[in-house]
Amino acid sequence: MPGYFITGTDTGVGKTLVTAMLAGLFKDNSISVGVYKPVESGGKMVDGRPASQDMQFVKEKIQLEQPLAEMNSYCFRQAVSPHLAAQLNNQQIDPELIIAHYHYLLTKYRWLLVEGAGGICVPISGTHLLISDLIKAMDLPIIIVARPNLGTINHTVLTAAYAQNLGLKVKGIIFNYCEKTEATIIEETNPGVIREITGLPVLGIIPHLNLAESLSPHQYLDSAQILEV
Repeated sequence: MPGYFITGTDTGVGKTLVTAMLAGLFKDNSISVGVYKPVESGGKMVDGRPASQDMQFVKEKIQLEQPLAEMNSYCFRQAVSPHLAAQLNNQQIDPELIIAHYHYLLTKYRWLLVEGAGGICVPISGTHLLISDLIKAMDLPIIIVARPNLGTINHTVLTAAYAQNLGLKVKGIIFNYCEKTEATIIEETNPGVIREITGLPVLGIIPHLNLAESLSPHQYLDSAQILEV
């Protein structure tokens, strides 16, 4: 079953927005798509329990019919790294549970989008289980979400190189203007520089969006490359 793992160069780069936009792209092309975020920290409290804000956003933004309960396995209130959030709540994140749920979702949807937490090296359980370990177990190609601004060349190239050194496939990079600032020569040239250094395609450049409006994935994403199996 085809799918993508959406990771980022850092926390707060817009992985959830990109995940929603990707899911919207598949939905607009009448392709059955499921979304899964195995672990989320910084969830909001609903009925006395933390609930995934990110998956709620995706579901509501593109009117996804997928039940919210199957879109997230672990959610913690504290906005910290997943391994620390689990520790603070006296919980142990079970990778086998995550992979089992992932395989269950593969039986339901033609495409599956899995959103990570933070960057590719973020620990999930202790320091022995990282986001990259989940990607390897799921055997999904990666889409890297990056900022276009100063500092992103180093962050993005290192993220891509780390993934490739582990034998993981990187599909490409999506740049997201997560800050409401005017583009300078830095933002305008960074994507091309990163493309030349890494040899990876730029799959989209997303401007700073008013989230009250529709996402218009076809306007900002390279649909042909993304939808290619």
